[in-house]
Amino acid sequence: MKIIKKIFKPVFFILFLLFTVSILALSIRGVYGNPTTETLNSLYFKDDGPLELSPEKGRFALIYSLIEDKSFHFSLPVAKTVTPDLGYQDGKYVSLFDPGVSIIAAPGYIIGKYFNVSQFGSFAVIALFALANALLIMGVAKKLGANGIASSLAGLVFLFGTPAFAYAVTLYQHHVTVFLMLLSIFLLVKYKGILPLFFVWILVVGSLIADYPNFFLFLPIGIYALGRVFPIEDIDNRVKLNIKILGLISFITILIPVSLFLWVHKVSYGDPLQLAGTVRSVKDFDVDGSPLFREDLLRREGKVLEAETLNKGKTPIGFFKTRNFIKGLYLHLVSDERGILVFTPVLLLSLIGIYYSYVKIPKVTALLLALIGMNIAVYSMWGDPWGGWAFGSRYLIPSYALLSIFVAFTLTKFRGRGLVLILFLVLAAYSISVSTLGALTSNKIPPKVEAVALEPISGKKEHYTYLRNWEFLSNNGSKSFVFQTFGKDYVTARQYFFMVVGSIIIVMTGQIIYLYLTARKDPPSRKATEGERI
Repeated sequence: MKIIKKIFKPVFFILFLLFTVSILALSIRGVYGNPTTETLNSLYFKDDGPLELSPEKGRFALIYSLIEDKSFHFSLPVAKTVTPDLGYQDGKYVSLFDPGVSIIAAPGYIIGKYFNVSQFGSFAVIALFALANALLIMGVAKKLGANGIASSLAGLVFLFGTPAFAYAVTLYQHHVTVFLMLLSIFLLVKYKGILPLFFVWILVVGSLIADYPNFFLFLPIGIYALGRVFPIEDIDNRVKLNIKILGLISFITILIPVSLFLWVHKVSYGDPLQLAGTVRSVKDFDVDGSPLFREDLLRREGKVLEAETLNKGKTPIGFFKTRNFIKGLYLHLVSDERGILVFTPVLLLSLIGIYYSYVKIPKVTALLLALIGMNIAVYSMWGDPWGGWAFGSRYLIPSYALLSIFVAFTLTKFRGRGLVLILFLVLAAYSISVSTLGALTSNKIPPKVEAVALEPISGKKEHYTYLRNWEFLSNNGSKSFVFQTFGKDYVTARQYFFMVVGSIIIVMTGQIIYLYLTARKDPPSRKATEGERI
């Protein structure tokens, strides 16, 4: 029996890897052909194609400029692709999005260009990060004491059962952020002592290159790691603070990401401390090709006071508004626009896992909860908690990953309870269907207030939930590269959708059955208590 188990583990891992790669490959958005400055502005690549929203347009335009023009600045034709989210600094057109993701995805562009699919290649890099995140969720959950099959199910839940799926197939920063976060956690829970800190500081500080709000999101990891540098002991009711010299030396590694951050921003904006989001933004171009700023357009409309207010400049703290907190909390958790309750209710089972996790590993559980709390708090106060036009709450993708770890604990605890597993499967099937719908169609879902305002213009009902995605799919619409390039002549978009969803649900059902059948034969592993020593 032990020999069979030893053989089963690597075989299962390979099959898991092949399956997840296949589903991601079937879902990555894209169109055939290498874009040029002329085609970048075409509907083929923009509204009707994969560059449907500002983040994709801005980041892909920067990749294009880096590879084709060898510059961090946009030429005028490329700049016109990016408006109305275009920056202007020292007489040059620049990106309003953090440069890190574009730099990371650039190798995918180069490889894809060789096969005449440079845009697809760029997007595929993010899919690789998403795959790595599913594997890290498995690794962290198992290390903390969860069952192996339960941990793999948790990885699938995150990857295909949350809105993270819709952002794994396009060019957003979220999966890069999650990768750095999960890898930091994995290093801290797997390895004791000071040595992991040499890598953790690189990951924590390096996260700023991917997305500036990561400064707040990674604070709990930084504080947790500091506990190893300055451990506190309680000896005879006296608190003793120690200092690990090697821990202090480990801080030297932050020079690597800090140097990279300063260099990237120096060449991008002319100032190593200039943040992308605080750059003056161009909304349009005048007839002579000169930039038109938002304040210029407001003055033309007679709104002089608003224009003068804008001239005071942007600040990083200005993106946060505490008065938004309650509304943002409602929006992210329960609303039909972006809420977890509507888009990915399978994560509700994590609440059970949190309890059992806290009993076994209180310190690590507290870290994970602190990260979730920070994530929700930051983006509930964000100036635009909707995330613009978006599918689900894209800002909570880090929380989806961490909550999935707790789902593994729930499945581990109740792996012999048929009713609980059936409930999980039902919630998972619904969540997978919704998330796959978003992945195969579009993230271009307006907030409710904007959808209602569009109705008098469009003359039809404007959906602001995943019903908009279903409407798109029902019109035989899908932005999947594989469907557009190879599949649309053989199957409809709906049939393609059901094939992908059905495959995921069948695989998860098989895992659930295996988990249930082995529950009584395979008692809880003694490794489950391993986390108590973390």
